[in-house]
Amino acid sequence: MTNMNARERFLATLRFGEPDRVPYYDQSIREDTLERWHRQGFPRDVSVGEFFDLDRWELFGPREDVSLNLYPIPEFEGELKTRADFERLKRSYYPTSPERYPHDWDDHIRCWRDRDYPLGITAWRGFFQSLAVGGWPSLLNILYMIHDAPELLAEMTEFLADFILAVIEKALSEVEFDYAIFDEPIASRHSPVIAPASFHRFVIPAYRRIVNRLRAAGIEVIILDTRGAVKPLIPLCLEAGVNALWCGAARASSVNYVELRREFGRDLLFIGGLDVRVLEQGRQAIEEEILSQVPPLLEQGGYVPLVDGRVRSWVPFENYVCYRELIRKLSEG
Repeated sequence: MTNMNARERFLATLRFGEPDRVPYYDQSIREDTLERWHRQGFPRDVSVGEFFDLDRWELFGPREDVSLNLYPIPEFEGELKTRADFERLKRSYYPTSPERYPHDWDDHIRCWRDRDYPLGITAWRGFFQSLAVGGWPSLLNILYMIHDAPELLAEMTEFLADFILAVIEKALSEVEFDYAIFDEPIASRHSPVIAPASFHRFVIPAYRRIVNRLRAAGIEVIILDTRGAVKPLIPLCLEAGVNALWCGAARASSVNYVELRREFGRDLLFIGGLDVRVLEQGRQAIEEEILSQVPPLLEQGGYVPLVDGRVRSWVPFENYVCYRELIRKLSEG
């Protein structure tokens, strides 16, 4: 099999095709972790990506290297409780604010045109993240609205969908993206913060509208980037057209990708899902976790293996090496 570039490999993997190997990814390693690893033998003159031959991928989204600003401009002050507050919030969500796109947008378009790595776009910043603009009090207010002011809350999420669609239209019309991210931290380690019925009523209509536009732009891979015990929401996301799961703290929240594959089959793609906590525990724990999850998922396809959280400074370098080497062995062997 001929060698693929990172973009070809990503698409072949998540189309249930025949990649030369699965993509090797990880979230960026924190500086305090790198400093500890340097003391443990990791060379200072090479990056983690270069040392472990990780694949490149890029996301156009909030807080990324190329930033798409989906935040309130200017920052919203006070709580979001009433219709009058909502009218104030609208003034911070003008889609045409020049700060939404980087000033060197045209340069990025040129760089992306001939890229050999996958590029994604954030197409949703989160139900609670977008509306809980005043912090914890506004989060509580939104939860109260589910029961006390459902019509107003439904209007708010419709407005958010309008805002997102207006903001991303420029990018979708000028760039060919390979995947989209729905950023939705909406669960604890025990259950979703809201009931599936409420998620279906208030969030899924927005998802459907945005997914339809993404599909029209040729984007096949639409990822729910979430964390916690989200399993009750997965059927609703699939119904709306979201077809991939990237779940943080998955194993700590009893989210098991092997079990989900049995339940949802090839309708659901997977990224991550390996318990990051085992990287603290040594080779035996690492091998047990990876061998219980990776081989059956690799065999079926549509899966990118990596740990379900950022690697912290308490993970020894030799344990990280063990994890990466085992992923490579299973992928290429």
